[in-house]
Amino acid sequence: MKRIAALGLALMTLSFGGPASAVPAPPPQLTPGPQVYSGYGAAAPSFTTITAHWTHPEVICPPAISGVLGGVTNTIVTGSSMLKIPGLLAIPEAAINTLVIPHMGAWIGMVGTNESNQRTLIQTGTGALCVDGVAHHTAFFAAPSFGDQSGLPVPDPGTPGTTWDDPPIYPGDDLTATITWDGQSTYRLTLADTTQGWNYGATYHSPVTPTGALAVVEAIPYNVPGFSPVTFTDVAADGKPLDTYDVRPLAIDGPRINPTPLTGTSFTVPSP
Repeated sequence: MKRIAALGLALMTLSFGGPASAVPAPPPQLTPGPQVYSGYGAAAPSFTTITAHWTHPEVICPPAISGVLGGVTNTIVTGSSMLKIPGLLAIPEAAINTLVIPHMGAWIGMVGTNESNQRTLIQTGTGALCVDGVAHHTAFFAAPSFGDQSGLPVPDPGTPGTTWDDPPIYPGDDLTATITWDGQSTYRLTLADTTQGWNYGATYHSPVTPTGALAVVEAIPYNVPGFSPVTFTDVAADGKPLDTYDVRPLAIDGPRINPTPLTGTSFTVPSP
C-alpha cells in the first residue's frame, strides 16, 4: 500500500525550471501529452523557500474497474505519454500502478536542474489512493528525479517515513507545508497537520538550484477520482505572495480542471 501510494504521488515529474538564469523557465508539461497538475508554478533565477496551507479534501473513488478503464483511456488519448517519461520504464510496475490506480495529491514543490540537465522535484503534501473503490489517505516527502525517479528525503528521527498513513490524515484536516533551500545543497521539508496535532520533517541533499516553485493538485488525466475543492492559502515564495513572480497557471486535462485566478496568496482547485 505505502509503496504504491509513493509511486502514485511521487513518480510524476515535470519539465519546469532550468539552470539558474534571468530567463523564465518553460511551463510544466508531460513529454508529450496533457497536464497532471492543476494550480500554479512560479519561475525565478532561484528560490529559497515555498510555503502553503490547504485542507485535505474528501475523495470519492470510482469502482475498481473504472481505474483500469481510465488507464487505458489515458494511454490511448495521450499516446502513452505516461510511459514515455524517462525513468518510468525502468520500473514497469510503477508505470502500471500510476496509470490504473486513481489517485490525487495536494502538494508544494521546488524544481531545479543540475549541470547534467537532469531535473529534480522536491515535494511534500498529502494525497489519496483508491484501492478497491476505497480512498486511503496519506502524507509524503519525495524528491523524484526526471532521470531515475529514485529520490528519497531522509526523515527526521520520529518521523514515520517518507510516505505514511499512521498517524492518520483525514478529509477536513488543515495542513501547512514548507520547503526551504540553504543556497547550497540542503533542502528541508516540513509538513504539519494542525488538526491532528502532528508535525514532521525530512532533509534532502542535492546540488540542484531550485528555479521553480509550485502549489498544485495532481491527478492522472482520464483517471481522476472525485474530490472536494482544494483551496490553497498563504502561498508564498521567499516570503512574497506567489503572484509577484512570473507565474504560470496549470490545468489537468481529462477532465479539464482549471484553478481559479491566483489572488495574492490564494486560489482554489475545483472538483472535477
